[in-house]
Order: sequence, then structure tokens, then C-alpha cells
Amino acid sequence: MTDAVEPVPIAGEATRPTRLWVGVIAAAGVVLAVSAVVLAVVAGTGWRTFVSSYTLTNLVIGLGFLASGAVTSWFRSRNVIGLLSLVSAFGHLTTAATTMLMLLALQEDWPSPVVRTLSTVSTGAWQIGLTWLFNLALLLFPDGRLPSRRWLPLVWAVMVSGAYQLVTGVLSGGSVLGGSAETTSILSVGLAVPEPISAVMDLVGTVAELLVIGTLVLRYRRGDERTRRQLLWLILALLAMLVLNTQRWITGDGPILFLLSFALIPIAIGIAIVRYELFDIRLVLSRALLYGLVLSVIVAVYAGIVAGFSLLVPADAERGVAIGAAIVVAICFTPLRLLLQRMIDRAFYGTRSDPVQTAWRAGERLRHDDDLTGVLDRTRTALRLPWIALRRKPDGEDLAVAGAPPDSASIEIALSYRGDVVGALVVGLRRGESRLHDADRRTLELIGTPLAVALHATALSEQIRLARTATVEAGAAERVRLQRELHDGLGPTLTSIAFRADAASNLIRSDADGAGHLLGEVRGDLRAAIDSVRRVVYGLHPIELDDLGLVGALSQKVTELSDQTRGGISMELEASQYLPALSPAIELAAYRIANEALTNVLRHSDARRCLITVSIDGELVVTVRDDGSAPPAWNPGVGLRSISDRAEELGGSATAGPAAGGWEVSARLPLHPDPVA
Repeated sequence: MTDAVEPVPIAGEATRPTRLWVGVIAAAGVVLAVSAVVLAVVAGTGWRTFVSSYTLTNLVIGLGFLASGAVTSWFRSRNVIGLLSLVSAFGHLTTAATTMLMLLALQEDWPSPVVRTLSTVSTGAWQIGLTWLFNLALLLFPDGRLPSRRWLPLVWAVMVSGAYQLVTGVLSGGSVLGGSAETTSILSVGLAVPEPISAVMDLVGTVAELLVIGTLVLRYRRGDERTRRQLLWLILALLAMLVLNTQRWITGDGPILFLLSFALIPIAIGIAIVRYELFDIRLVLSRALLYGLVLSVIVAVYAGIVAGFSLLVPADAERGVAIGAAIVVAICFTPLRLLLQRMIDRAFYGTRSDPVQTAWRAGERLRHDDDLTGVLDRTRTALRLPWIALRRKPDGEDLAVAGAPPDSASIEIALSYRGDVVGALVVGLRRGESRLHDADRRTLELIGTPLAVALHATALSEQIRLARTATVEAGAAERVRLQRELHDGLGPTLTSIAFRADAASNLIRSDADGAGHLLGEVRGDLRAAIDSVRRVVYGLHPIELDDLGLVGALSQKVTELSDQTRGGISMELEASQYLPALSPAIELAAYRIANEALTNVLRHSDARRCLITVSIDGELVVTVRDDGSAPPAWNPGVGLRSISDRAEELGGSATAGPAAGGWEVSARLPLHPDPVA
């Protein structure tokens, strides 16, 4: 029997019991909304009364809070904003239902205490939402937590202001259905708040609301890409609501139906918390701001021109004034739109509308140091991109990364230097974008030019480092070889010569024949020592190259090998009649490559004929081809690797492998060596 393991919920997601009560609350909210409509029908409420009693607005706003709270609590159960939205929804829906029930109660002559109790609920319930918990939800948006404990005084200010509105609402006279005694709150005591207290509390409420909006601005400035995109949803809803209710803010009154726009705010909050990446909110908000500002400015300019000129011209010329004002507005429309579009795009998308300036600012960092991360971070900040990385090709290593981890879609912009792809800019797309904007691409391509040069310089530095390392290793290996040659070859020979010379010196008077024999051995050892010294010197630099040149040295080598094989392999040398003057490094590499290739032919091939060619084709080309059969499978050994290394050290290349009718080793060496090419 094994113990049952309780599944662990994923952070931020609701468990089954949580979703159960969310479903129950949502169903209860829907029941309240349906009840309000049914009661309105039963009471015979006309459309005008349904609207003027704010039942419609409370109904719509309540349903907006209900949908937002249910979705938020369902998918983000740990976010307290979902609970606040559900409570706010019940406040507005309760007001809508009790208002219609109060109308029915008045028609049916229900007892006055019942009607007045319904009035109390109707007056106070909705204030739990917009004037109280809604401001608290804005303060906690978007993660449901305060950034720090320093914000607690603002929380208390919001709570005090909301409680004041609720208490004064139910204690004062009047209701949504008028100021008659029958519909006054049962808790009403005819409260008339003294003017100083009222002014202070109004000031507290106003300051608290302004500070709540200020905290949203602060969160936007300090937040990461996700927080900013969530806040943009809320900003879009707030702007729409403020624009539609401009008259109400200015005059204190306005069309009641425009209050329906309040429902956009909880809906935007729900989308921002659960699916903020639904689409590119920046594009929607920037265009809404653009055309809203253009329209507002045009209307203001048109009205100002008409009003101003109407004071200066006769009444019968007003038609001409209107036409002239329309012409002025039409002329100013395009420049105004372009100006505002640049300003708004700069706020949402940085400086992508000015690619040259952006590239100059990013490249300015390269003029002072080689901080590639700093260049990328400056570029990312300027273009408002979530992240950007500089990737080297072909190994795909990221040399520098700026921004948040790559959790969004990305695209690559190839970086080329002299026709060769040396790397790529990997750019994270903004949430909601399916492709990189053309303006962003143009800017990044401009920035990519100095970055490609920087990548090439980095590659050159790496090659120089590797070349230096190879040079040090080659020098160390050569010293080890010389040490071994001298220690194992020349050292014992010279020691033997010294011993025999001492012995001959001791016998020269007593045993002349023995001394002569020892001197003969000394003579042989000296010849061997001379041969050993020649081998060491030959290993450093073949003497034939200095005496005969490349072609002559190869010709001598071919003759020596032909004598060694006694006609087993026919070797021929073909060389251009006129070779340019070659540097000692090129001659030595060509000779060593040819010698190594010939050694491989003698050791591993069953060939009967071998041809060595030396030619010029923009480079020095050395080819060793034989007619031996190619093995079914082969791996490059030490000899072939040394051929390739010698060629690459000088900026050349070498290939080896099966060819038509045999085997071929070919090396191409530059006429002017460049060790770091």
C-alpha cells in the first residue's frame, strides 16, 4: 500500500476547491443580474427610468467586475485583485437589483421600513465598488501586492475615503429615486457634514486617487516589460473612460450612458493579469492616442478660428469664416498628425523612427570601449525591445546578451563582413508582435554594421591568440625534439669519442697498435656525430633549399627516394619554368608538405607512379598525386594533419583524399604569407 500523494498546484493557478467557489460566486452574480432585469420587467420600468436610476450602469459595471474577478480568480487565485473585483461586482449588481425591487415595492405598497431598507442597500452597495475597493485594486495592480510597506499610509487613505463615502451616503437624505421620505435610507439621520470636514475629506479622497494614479506611473517606470504591458491595458481603458466622460469631470454632470465605459476598466484589468500578451497593446494605445489628440486639436483649432473671426467680421460672412477655418485645419492636419505620431511613437517604441540617431548613439559606445553588452543594452532601451543578443557564427555562441531572458518569440538579423556572415543579432519581439517592424529592422541593420566589424575584430583577436599559442607550442615541441636528438644521438656519440680518446692516449706508448685501432673508432664516431649534427640542422631548415631553391630541393628529394625504392615507384616532378621569388617560410612549408606527402606514398600506397607538380595559380600550388588504390575508409593521421596545419599557419589551405584514378594531396599557399589571415 503506497501513500497517496497530493498534487501540488502550479504557482498562480487555482486549485479545484478554489475554482469551485469561484464558479459559485460567478453564478450568484449572474443570478443578481438576471433578477435586476426580471424585476424591472415585472415593475414595468421604462427605459428612461431604467437609465436615470443608474440601474443599467450598475448592471453593466457589475457584470464587468464579475467577469474580470471570475477570470482572475480562476487562473490567478493568489492575486487578491480577483477577490476585490468579485466583491465590487456584487456591490453594483446588488444596487441594480435592489433599486428595481424598491420600485416594485413602491408600486405594491410594501411597508415603509422595507422600502427604506432597500434604499439603504441600493445607496451603499455600489459604493463598495467604484469608490472603495476599486481604488484599492488599482493600488495593488497588477500582481496583487504592494511594492513596499511605505505604501501602507496610502492604503489607509483609500480605505478611510471609501468608508467616508459609504457612511455619509447611507446617513444622508435622498436616494436614486429622489429625495422623498418613502425612499430615504432607513439609516438616514439627515446628515449634513460641516463644510470644513467635507472639504478636508474631499481633499483626502482627491489626493488619494491622484496618488493611486501616481503609483501606476511609478510602477510603469520601474517595471519590467511584462508589468509595462499590463499597465498599458489599464491605461487604454482609463483613457477611453476619461475621454467619454470629459463633460462629467468638467461640469459635474453628463450623459449617464457614458458611465457604461467604466466597465472597460475591470475588463482591462482581467485581460492584463491573465492574457496581457493578447496582442500588441502598444500599437493600439499609440494609435488611439494619436488620433484622439489629432481630433481634439483639430476641433479646438477649428472652434477657435471660427469664434475668433466671428468677432471681427459681419454676421453675413460667417459662412466664409467657417470655410476658411476648414481650409486652415485641412492644411495643418498632416503636419500635426506626423508631429504627434513621432512624439507618441517615441514614448512607446523609443527612437526607432530615427534609425540614424539610434545607431549613432549605440555605436558611440564602441568608440570608447569594446563593451558589446553595453551597446546592446543601449539599443534595447532605445527601441523598447524586451531583449537582444549578439551571436557569433558559425559556432552559435552568444557573445553578449541584454534584457530579460528570451521568453518571447525572436528573429535573427544576419551580420556580414565583406560578404561573409560573421554573426547575427537575435532580437526578442514585443508581446503581441508576430514580426519585427520595418523601422526596427532598419535601425538594427544600421547598428549591425559596426557590430559586424566588431565581430570580425573579435575573430581576428581570437585567431591571433590561437596563432600565438600554436607558435609557443610549436617552439616548445621543436625544443623537445632538439633536446631528444642531441641527448639520444649526439650526446652518446660524443661521450664515446671522449672515452676512446682517453683510452688511446693511455695506450699510445705501451700499445701503439691498440691506440691506432681506438683512434680509428674515434674517427668513425666523429663521422657519425657530424652526420647527426647535419640531421639536426636539416630538421631545422633543409640546406638544399638555400643551395638549390624549392624546385631543385624537390628534384633532389625525388632522386633520393627513387634510388631508395629501386624503381618500385616511378616518381616525376613537374614545375613551372618561372617561379616568383618566394619567402623562406613559403619555401619551407611547400617543401615539408611535399616531403610528407611523398613519405605517405612510400609508406601506405600501392601506387606504381607518383607525380609532383608545382605551379602558380594566384597562389603557390603543390600537388602530389599517385595511382594507388584508395582505402574503403580512412581517417587523417598525424602526417595529413601536419600538412593542413603548415598550410593554415601561413593563411593557405590543404586537402587530401581520393582522386580520379588514385590519391591526391594538394596545398595552396599564399605568395605573401599572412599568419593571422
